[in-house]
Amino acid sequence: MSVFNTSLLVMFVLSLSACGGSGSSPTPPPSNSSSSSSSSSSSSSSSSSSSGIAVVIPEDFPQGTVETLPSLNLFTDDAAPVVSKEDYLRGSYSLVDNELELNQGTMRIRGRGNSTWDWPKKPYKLKFDSSTPLLGMPKSKNWILLANYADKTLMRNDVAFMFSRSLGMEYTTRDRYVEVWMNGEYQGVYQLVEHIRIDNDRVDIHELEVTDTDPESISGGYMFEIDFRLNPEYCLGPAAAWDTNCVEGENIVRQEVLCLDSAYGMDPFCLDEPETLLEPEWSAQRNYIESYFTATEEALFGENFSDPDTGYAAYLDVDSTINYYLINELFKNADGAKASAYLTKKRNGKLFFGPIWDFDLALGNAGYGDLHLSENWHIRDSSWFARLFEDPAFDAKVKARWQELKAEGKFELLFIYMEARANWLQTVQERNFNLWQIFYWQEWYTRVILGSYDLEVEEMIRWQRARYDWMDAQYSN
Repeated sequence: MSVFNTSLLVMFVLSLSACGGSGSSPTPPPSNSSSSSSSSSSSSSSSSSSSGIAVVIPEDFPQGTVETLPSLNLFTDDAAPVVSKEDYLRGSYSLVDNELELNQGTMRIRGRGNSTWDWPKKPYKLKFDSSTPLLGMPKSKNWILLANYADKTLMRNDVAFMFSRSLGMEYTTRDRYVEVWMNGEYQGVYQLVEHIRIDNDRVDIHELEVTDTDPESISGGYMFEIDFRLNPEYCLGPAAAWDTNCVEGENIVRQEVLCLDSAYGMDPFCLDEPETLLEPEWSAQRNYIESYFTATEEALFGENFSDPDTGYAAYLDVDSTINYYLINELFKNADGAKASAYLTKKRNGKLFFGPIWDFDLALGNAGYGDLHLSENWHIRDSSWFARLFEDPAFDAKVKARWQELKAEGKFELLFIYMEARANWLQTVQERNFNLWQIFYWQEWYTRVILGSYDLEVEEMIRWQRARYDWMDAQYSN
């Protein structure tokens, strides 16, 4: 039996009075007409905690417990197994909800992920032959299936996405829960999520063309990903023994993408888009973004770094940097500013942090370093953020933003959502874990082994409350 009360408002709001804050409506996540997100009420609900805190529950929050999820049926030609992260297989798909086929078509499929690809429950990259809207999400050819194998709550990524939306991050990938069948074999509960890419309905910045060489057009858009695996020294260490991308002491991926190496201790900023910047005809754009990156670091680590006109603020968008920081620090994200850390640069714009990605080892799930501890700073230990916090004005803005979110009830809403999503998943998680019996599974990078779904969720929420309390004490001083 579930440990979670099914009465949404009574349990959620009254049990969260310790979180602090007062009054306004948070930004809801994108609406979803499918059962894959929630059983939505016709309007938002609100209530107040025992301390007088008003919390508005968005109408598309998960409510109740779902019995079924949409079924995504994947078929590869000749039922060939998906064994590669590089080579696509041809196939087809159908998406069925409540016995009604919503979408079907042809596609290509391959594996994806880094360490996650080595686990038994595989994550996948789907590329449809035609752009298709899925479960209320805008149409696209490109989709991701997150397996969440190391997350025994199945919800850490979903929780982080919801919180990012509530903070008003410029773009947060939309996600829906589905159950996946591969060539007729049940694969479990997955998150169907948007692939992070430049598009009007995703990362909405200009898609740079090779002919964009004038001073205005050459300035954007660019999308970066910080990735420690592409550090020149990565394949000279232990990874050389197991990472197949390490060949003769070098990561072969660096031969395919432009990576900008930090002179001040950050891991490489590698260009996801445009993907072609290493090609000779893109030399103008390559020179531009290399120069901009160098200027950014020189401003950030220069003597007058705090000057609002000539320092880091001339190159970095401060508001997005603060939101990105708070999301990753609050959840103590293992990757944080080291991997799957995205930045974008619009035309005539500054560097923006985001969108967020990859939180399956966050919220107390990681078992290495001090990530299991709910106290201590994590993201601010990276060189860029450490430098930013040397500026009293930046530190003050972070504290002010924290207090603003607290007053708006954003943290209370976070805990409401965690409880609601766990209750919503209560039935379907049983099918997933009947297949993947991992409640006693552990690797060196995971921490929690408690033996049941309910206990895993309780521990995640306990840890996150403790983390919130610790950070609130720092920002209320």
